[in-house]
Amino acid sequence: MRAIILSSVALVALAGCKLQQGQQAPLTKAEATKIAEQAEASFTTGDVKAVMKQYADGAVMFDASHPAFSTDRKVQTGWAQDFVSMKPSDYHVPDRQIQILGPDAFVSSGTEVFSVSAGSASPTISARFTDVFQRQGDGTWKIVHEHVSLPPAAPPNP
Repeated sequence: MRAIILSSVALVALAGCKLQQGQQAPLTKAEATKIAEQAEASFTTGDVKAVMKQYADGAVMFDASHPAFSTDRKVQTGWAQDFVSMKPSDYHVPDRQIQILGPDAFVSSGTEVFSVSAGSASPTISARFTDVFQRQGDGTWKIVHEHVSLPPAAPPNP
């Protein structure tokens, strides 16, 4: 009898620890980093569709080479085509910062560094970025807001 009571109490305690149906487990920084890195892996594929698949419809995008932001998918796809045409490679983020906003959103920001093809040269480009990721209704993660800018020029030496 005592074993049945203890088993029942243990089952009730375990049930209380489980997430309620439909509730997401807390997002960790490691999971968010992996999601961001998977999205960024598309940037060097040469495939505009793969790049654009990382962005939610209606995403707000600020591009470093354009003066105004855009929420227009056609405009954004043009920007992605311009980026892909530079044949970026060796993409990495040396100083990523992850901020968890809740179970369905996080921010990834830092400095992105990559090489591009410019004739026979392969200059290295550095830009600052902020990407806001949001879990979609189907469980996928998409960038809903992106801001990319070039770092300011270093001040001249006196």
